[in-house]
This record gives sequence, structure tokens and C-alpha cells, in this order.
Amino acid sequence: MCRMLAYVGKDKEKLKKLAQCLILSAKDDPITHESHKDGWGIVAYNGGRVLYYRSVNPIFNESEVLFSLINLLDGEIKAIIHARLASDKNLVSSYLSHPYMESNEKSIIYFAHNGSVNKEELGKALNIDSKLMVDSELIGKYISLYGIEKVKELKVYTKSALNLLILKIDRENRDAHLYYYNYYNVDYVRKKGTPEEYYYLYKGDGYVFSSSLAYTGCEKGDKVKFGELEELKSS
Repeated sequence: MCRMLAYVGKDKEKLKKLAQCLILSAKDDPITHESHKDGWGIVAYNGGRVLYYRSVNPIFNESEVLFSLINLLDGEIKAIIHARLASDKNLVSSYLSHPYMESNEKSIIYFAHNGSVNKEELGKALNIDSKLMVDSELIGKYISLYGIEKVKELKVYTKSALNLLILKIDRENRDAHLYYYNYYNVDYVRKKGTPEEYYYLYKGDGYVFSSSLAYTGCEKGDKVKFGELEELKSS
């Protein structure tokens, strides 16, 4: 499982505070007390620059790197930051850290995922051999092929959760939009015994994040609607 955040706005200090909450929750998750130590990554876009960085190291060991990257940004920022806890330790690498990137003839898509899906079944549906792939990569393939609006169709492949942060950049007009989606398999989660709140997303003005960040110094905000794809905006 993973922890993640998305931000839209012009306040770098606010983004840094959110990032610090992510770092703390990744080191010792206040809900599960797990360590999300299997890599991290960031994508940020401000119209004139795409900043895209992924590492195999724990985010809490590279906080200075993260903050130095944020310092490069200015203007209207759209960003996703992700800290990974891999279910398959054989698939841990810098190039397998989130966010992932996909593209098609209409748009470039960056996305981060928390949860797990049945990669064998999803791989079959996409006619892809998924053996050496992370399940989240297949989600990106699906979205790129069928469109963001079809994300709800991935529910049938979801094992634990389908929590998504998606940055979409349009090729034609170069507009960027940041979306979030919260869904989890209630029966699976309850049988597993993981607190349901672990799979919640909370949102505020210009930000959305994994529930754990609400207990490491960031304002909780409102619970994201279950099963609804929405766009993140700032006032």
C-alpha cells in the first residue's frame, strides 16, 4: 500500500507542508504503523516546466531532495507526490516508483495509485503479459487506452483499493487537469482487518491526500466522495 498527495495552487510553502506530512506518514504510518519505504516520486507541472523524478530510496531519507525540487517550481503548480509500500518486493526499483507516465494521441498522463488490483486478470483484458509489471502500471495502460472517464470500470479488477491521482495534459491546447478517485473493496478490506479509514482520501482547498496525512500535521478537510471521479481545484 502507499501514501500520496496532490496539490493545485501557487503556494509552495503549503505544498512543502503537505510534503512534510507525507514524509512523516511514510516513515511511520499513524494508522497502520507500516513504513512506506519502497521508493517515492513526484510529478509537477506549471505550464513551462514538467518536473518528474522517481527514486528507489525511502522518501523520508530524501526529504532534502524533495524540498529542493519543490523550490524549482513557480506559478500555478499541479503536483502529485507518492511514497510506496510495495506488495511485491521483487518489483522495487526507481523506474517502478510512482507516479507513472502514459501517453496517447490526445494527452500525456501521469498518475499515482494506492491499493491493489488483480494484475493477471487486468493483463488478460489488455492482452499484456503482466509478470514483470506492477499492477498499477496496468491501470495506466487502461486509462490511456479507454480514457479517464472509464476509470470506474476498473472496479471489477480491484482487490483492495483503487485510489488514484491523475494529472492529464492535453496535447492540443496544453491545458492540465488534476483528478482524484477514491474506491476500495469494502468486503476485502473488512476481511483483511485493515481500518477502512486507511483507504480514505481527504481534501481541502487545492489539495487531496491519503488519510494518514491527517494525523501527521495536515488539516483533515473533507472525506472524498466514494466512487466519484472529481477534478482538484483551488479557490
